[in-house]
Amino acid sequence: MSINLLLPLLGEMAIFVKVVEMGSFSEAARQLGSSPSAVSRSISRLEKALATRLLQRTTRKLRLSDGGEEVFKRCQEMVNAARTVMEVSGQFTDEPEGLVRISVPKAVGRIVIHPHMPEFLRRYPKVDVELLLEDRQVDLIDDHVDLAIRITDRPPAGLVGRRLLTIDHLLCATPQYLAEHGTPTHPHDLLNHSCIYLGETPSDARWKFKK
Repeated sequence: MSINLLLPLLGEMAIFVKVVEMGSFSEAARQLGSSPSAVSRSISRLEKALATRLLQRTTRKLRLSDGGEEVFKRCQEMVNAARTVMEVSGQFTDEPEGLVRISVPKAVGRIVIHPHMPEFLRRYPKVDVELLLEDRQVDLIDDHVDLAIRITDRPPAGLVGRRLLTIDHLLCATPQYLAEHGTPTHPHDLLNHSCIYLGETPSDARWKFKK
């Protein structure tokens, strides 16, 4: 059975479990905040989907058929599993906690991120932050990184990004260097100058200029 056909039946299975546990349509309906007729229709839809009679109905009581007993066991396991999931979700609190691994370029980490860390840790004492200061492009999944801060115009495909701040790139030189080699007036002039770049990725050697 495909997932599209299965999903609508999950609710019917839970209702079926409640009917068997309560022993009647009326009591199950009362606890579910529904009507006996609506509960009966749910059981009928489940029986039709499974192509088997689940309950033997009499005026006084309900009795599981042979097939119904096996279906009830499986449906009860499903309901118990759902209860376990809800119990697990209740263990989480609204207060952030746990380890957060953040990948950030070295310069940005030292100048922008580090100054804010003491206040962040005071505000969220249950959060542990692991800063990965590196200029290489990381794979968030393979490197187990929760958050990556990058200097870029757009995030990589498949990732969601949010602009934090704008960083301007500047060309700098010492007065001594300019006195010895002259001051470039056009980007093409840089071909005749000694330029320093990070060199950790191929794009580091490509400088883009705009007016």
